[in-house]
Amino acid sequence: STVTSAMEFMAGAKAGYYAWQPFYKDLGASGMSDIEWGDGILYGPIVSFIFTPELSLSVAGLMGNQSTHWQSEFSDFEGGQSVSGDYAFDVFRADLDAVLSYRALENVRLFAGYKYLYMKVDFKYTELRTDDTSNNEIDEINLSSDSYNSYFHGPALGVGYAHPFSQYYFAAITVSGVYMWGNFSMNNSTGHNWSGITYSGPRKNDMADTSMRQIGLNVEPSIGFSPGKGMPIITLGFRYQRFWVQFTDNTSGQDHLPSKWLDDTMLGIFMSVVFMF
Repeated sequence: STVTSAMEFMAGAKAGYYAWQPFYKDLGASGMSDIEWGDGILYGPIVSFIFTPELSLSVAGLMGNQSTHWQSEFSDFEGGQSVSGDYAFDVFRADLDAVLSYRALENVRLFAGYKYLYMKVDFKYTELRTDDTSNNEIDEINLSSDSYNSYFHGPALGVGYAHPFSQYYFAAITVSGVYMWGNFSMNNSTGHNWSGITYSGPRKNDMADTSMRQIGLNVEPSIGFSPGKGMPIITLGFRYQRFWVQFTDNTSGQDHLPSKWLDDTMLGIFMSVVFMF
């Protein structure tokens, strides 16, 4: 028989609860330093092509919405102002991985893959600015809505270890690193501003694409149950994902964007159900 006729096929789905602390916290922008962890349900398909016992190709995706809402109070850098506000991040995330896996030892597999990550962040806030030098009179009120879009892609390498406890139960862990590059932009930015009691009208402040890069680490320990032929393989796992993000140019004229590495972390618990055909 040919390799094609002997090839096995696996398909299923993965879903979990994920908490995320975005790199925006490290930007130093108004109100963002107090960003609290956002959370949400992410889910997606899993598809694997098993060519031989040693070699397989897998494609897996995670997508969904995460959000965080917080309050912040701080002193502005200009003119003795105090700033307080309500802030909200609502995020759509799409995360796609294609991985080629090779079994190097009985329980050890090596991975090489490619990752694609898209995030759309809707940032809305209401800010009140008061003058500390004049009985806390209201200087300014801002109502703003911004949309940040980022696209990243790049190669990944990793290693996995699986340990069977019995015919049906097993534990596994994968550790991988990724390097990605991409673009960041701000679109559909609108705001309304009142200075004292004077309304200065709506404003728009879009931003052209700015190049970025990310270096990332992903660790996933899991336990699983494989009841036998014709039954699904069920896995319960934990994800620790940490990225270091950097703006690599300011061609859009946004000179206030930092050049330092920014910390982006996601933690999650998930369950996957996969059938073999």
